[in-house]
Amino acid sequence: MQKFTAFPRPAFPPSHSELEEVLGNSVVLDLDQFPELQWISRYLVALHQLQAERDRLSQDIRAIEQEGEVYHDQWIEPYTKTKNGKQYTYHQLRWLTGEYKKSGQPKVKTKHLSHQQVGEVRAAIERGQQVKALQEQQSLIDAQIVRFRQLVRGTGRQMKRLSHSSRAGRG
Repeated sequence: MQKFTAFPRPAFPPSHSELEEVLGNSVVLDLDQFPELQWISRYLVALHQLQAERDRLSQDIRAIEQEGEVYHDQWIEPYTKTKNGKQYTYHQLRWLTGEYKKSGQPKVKTKHLSHQQVGEVRAAIERGQQVKALQEQQSLIDAQIVRFRQLVRGTGRQMKRLSHSSRAGRG
């Protein structure tokens, strides 16, 4: 027999308190007697799994951010210069400012990087890409959680309307 309880039951029930007298006892349903409610336990398990996955993604994001700087929407561009007949390759960090030139082209800021900074900046950009991917996964999970909750609320409203209409039919 599968049972659903609205509140977890303690191993040793506490003595009765004023709060219990006001709130009453927790609801226990024998789901074998109400097969139309079998979805409740599956819903709760699925919701819990989604929330656990969202929490895991949050922990992963925090762990990446603790590794070092995180650069979002930035990139490195190499460029070459010729001096005294020799070609030298330099690197610059670039990012969009959010502003636009009169020509309609986006404004880009540039920071020249020393040879030693290139590796650190590449790692920060990679961390930014990892964080962005995890945040996208997280937003998809958040959307699923919202859809689940809306579905259950809609089902609850339908059940409420049905119970009101069946009571009105009796009177």
